Amino acid sequence: MLSTQIQQTNSSNQTNPTEKKCYTVEDIMAILDVGRKAVYGLIRRKAFPAIRIAGVGYRVPKDSFSAWLHQMLG
Repeated sequence: MLSTQIQQTNSSNQTNPTEKKCYTVEDIMAILDVGRKAVYGLIRRKAFPAIRIAGVGYRVPKDSFSAWLHQMLG
């Protein structure tokens, strides 16, 4: 199910150039069904690239997160 959701997101990016290219911490929490601390732990361990934007928070590029998730799922 997760891979289907990610594939749909990736294909959406190709058809809609204004589509967001990054996930928020909340997006990743929902995708992985984990809490905020777990997501921040992954970011701290550099499991996938994350960009910290002052005053806004972290943003995680969808493509790199999807690649990491597919690698974890096997």
